[in-house]
Amino acid sequence: MLGDIFRLELSLSDGSNRQVVAKFSADRAETRAAAKRAGIFKREIDFYEQIAPVLKCRIPRSFGTWYDGETAEFLILMECIDADFSVNQIVGVAYDQAVLVMKELAALHVPESHVAQFRHLFSLVSAPERRANQTIFVTRGWEEIKRLVPPNLRMALTANEMVERLLAAFDHLSAMPFYLLHGDARPDNLLFDRNGTSVALVDWQGVALGPREWDIGYFLAQGLRVDDRRAWTNDLLDIYVDEFAKYGQPPTRTEMARHIGKAAWFSLGVACSLFTVGDMSSQKTIDLAASMGERSLSLLRDSGELP
Repeated sequence: MLGDIFRLELSLSDGSNRQVVAKFSADRAETRAAAKRAGIFKREIDFYEQIAPVLKCRIPRSFGTWYDGETAEFLILMECIDADFSVNQIVGVAYDQAVLVMKELAALHVPESHVAQFRHLFSLVSAPERRANQTIFVTRGWEEIKRLVPPNLRMALTANEMVERLLAAFDHLSAMPFYLLHGDARPDNLLFDRNGTSVALVDWQGVALGPREWDIGYFLAQGLRVDDRRAWTNDLLDIYVDEFAKYGQPPTRTEMARHIGKAAWFSLGVACSLFTVGDMSSQKTIDLAASMGERSLSLLRDSGELP
């Protein structure tokens, strides 16, 4: 949605070849304007240059970056991972894949105090620019999403009423203890290896500080089919809690379950954003918006956030 990605085959001076990934800003003016408002391209470059080397979760290695602050054009050259490209966000991930994601998120979620030296590089999940972008996205996209989701999810709330609830959820989450977050942990940003033994987190434009439930609830809403999410959530939360105990004081499953529905508001905002930053001439983008909208609204309803 926000970048154009190429796989390059390099011929090196020693006669060997090497594959790398080159990521550029998307070739759409409105997309770059939205990204510049939120500072997300520069944030991803800062992440790869300064923060990624100190983290324990699986992240592609960066070989070099470039950014133009005037145009919001950028380049990141990074490791090419031999991933399982059969994974499909619209279809949703399998249980074993969801387990891998929960473990990687536990490794990522270090307390704010552990990354204090990088504090100036991070956005807060409830930062003014994020709230402004989400307000624009939901205002423009809510009626479009309603046309795509099943009839039982086409609630009568207006776009303004949805924005009010979204911002209230942001306020609630911003009052909780902060950790380092990916900010956009969904299957399109997860590279599973072909053996099904590991997953790498990519696309760090949304890296932020906020409560762990933001990443967890967002992944559950975006990455799992509705029936799978309902069946697997308790197990996945237990796995996260057990894994996090390796790194620090873990939460309880009850604590996390109480708040993950709030994160589905951001998931819905991302679904609505496709009508601003996505290529809506593509059937894949339309199908993606439909699946995002249905899963987000279902979690919001299941958690009592919506009637």
